[in-house]
Amino acid sequence: MWPFNSYPTVSAEDLGKANQSFDYIIVGGGTAGCCLAARLSEDPSVSVLVIERGAVANDWKSKVPLISANFYRPGAPAAEWPTQPMRHGKGRVVQAVVGEGLGGGSRINSCVYTRGTGDYNLWRDMGHPSWGYEDVEPYFVKSEKTLSQSGSKFRGKLGPWVNQAFPKPAFKCLAHVIQASKDIGIPVVPDLNSPTSPVVCCSNLDVAIDASMQRMSTLQAFLPEKVATARNSNLTICSKAIVTQIQFSIEAGSIRASGVYYEASKLTRNTRNFVVNANREVILCAGAIASPQLLMLSGIGPRSHLQEHGITVVKNMPGVGSMLKDHASVPVMYRIPLDDSLHVLKNKPTRAISELLQYFIAGKGLFAVPFMQWSIFVRSSLLNADSEIVANTPSALDPTQPGNTPDIEVMPVPHRCTEGEKNDWDDIGVFSFLTCLVKPKSYGTVRLAYTDPRERASIDLGFLDNSDDLIVFRKAVRLALRLVKQMRSQGYPLEDLGVPASESDADVDDYIRSNIRTSYHYSCTCRMAPEDDERPGVVDDQLRVHGIKGLRVCDTSIFPEIVSTHTMAPAVMVAEKCADFIRMTWED
Repeated sequence: MWPFNSYPTVSAEDLGKANQSFDYIIVGGGTAGCCLAARLSEDPSVSVLVIERGAVANDWKSKVPLISANFYRPGAPAAEWPTQPMRHGKGRVVQAVVGEGLGGGSRINSCVYTRGTGDYNLWRDMGHPSWGYEDVEPYFVKSEKTLSQSGSKFRGKLGPWVNQAFPKPAFKCLAHVIQASKDIGIPVVPDLNSPTSPVVCCSNLDVAIDASMQRMSTLQAFLPEKVATARNSNLTICSKAIVTQIQFSIEAGSIRASGVYYEASKLTRNTRNFVVNANREVILCAGAIASPQLLMLSGIGPRSHLQEHGITVVKNMPGVGSMLKDHASVPVMYRIPLDDSLHVLKNKPTRAISELLQYFIAGKGLFAVPFMQWSIFVRSSLLNADSEIVANTPSALDPTQPGNTPDIEVMPVPHRCTEGEKNDWDDIGVFSFLTCLVKPKSYGTVRLAYTDPRERASIDLGFLDNSDDLIVFRKAVRLALRLVKQMRSQGYPLEDLGVPASESDADVDDYIRSNIRTSYHYSCTCRMAPEDDERPGVVDDQLRVHGIKGLRVCDTSIFPEIVSTHTMAPAVMVAEKCADFIRMTWED
């Protein structure tokens, strides 16, 4: 009964004292890790250990959709640290943010449930025949329970992970966005996750919120307290513990991951390093930043980089951490009436109290509303230089074709979308179009800053390293500006706050470089690809680390190419598919 809980976890010290081995050790109980742990522990004959750096942190605030999306709030299960200065972003430093706690990023994100279609057919065509859309759709369906699209044959109705859509715009500005999209030729589609939805569209978003209007993180969906308690005999969850290194052994001349070293996350004078053995496999679900970091700390990674840090090379693997991709974004922002934005909750305390009471009493009001309700996806090749749609033939809009995946997302948000918690605009109403590059050609790196596993990895986002990305970004920003013109023509008041000085290439480019930021959709750092690929891979098609027995990676780091949509649902699909790979490996 929330807000109270007694989630069953063990401490690093108690786990160490137990001197127990497990069939499977899952490193990271995040978005993918919770799903994988739940699926593997369905078999009572196997033992599963989850080691999570963060806490359970399952208080009432973590379940309220709007409050939980603020990862700057005190006690939020999140970690934040600076990236490297951006070469093509005027040397600016932005903050990397990752979920840190059971449920990972699904605890702090915008709850958006989107799948993608052509992305997986691209994976298939890149040489991964079991990862096409028809191959992965059953795994999306397996995990999902839709409350809004129950009539669709493409959507899941029986899974544990609940989602729904909120079609009625909570703010007038969103209603004007929808109409503006229609006016400029962007159709409104009923289900963005249908593989028949065109690549140019405006759509109401499915969000991971259940019928009680609580955030449905993967912790709540796959490993809620009742499940974790019921499986206490074969599922052990060790929270507030950090894995410091993978343990290897030599088996018949081959290297095998035989366990992990770990210790309590909080460092004290009495902190001890323990080891726990894996009878079958170690699976890294620590995310696209921490998974490659742990591999490198354990001696798997680019030889020269490991040697620079004095780490003994277990296996030279240049692909580890070398192909980081993220959805770079740029906000275009306007002043709007205070009551028509989420800023009203901060500036009118009585309104905030009223809305919070509505939420607790009836599950209604702004606190039940997702941070994002609607979004617009477009393929830039279908736009001219002024972001007018110039091609809309059925073949050009076919979402199943790998070459047709959207590369632009424009997210209408009734709130400022600048980076950081504090801003001079907090006392006014702000509306943002967050323009996003969802198919970037640029890539960055994850590297060790220190050999101390408690220290954060060094992240070079690599934004705009490929100049083609800037061309697409111009179209994205101009599309937002065009939508604003249309909204103004409807009589909606929008006062410039954060916009380019003009629509010239020079001014738009300058604005992009001055405001580019992360969307926190890190991926591709342990790519599924051959080791000798042009962009070196780390895992095979069953997510096994090349040349290391008993070691897999299961999170967004394995994406061979970043998906052109939000990454939460794809991360869970990967976990569902990985669970099947593991079961098939160990079946009698």
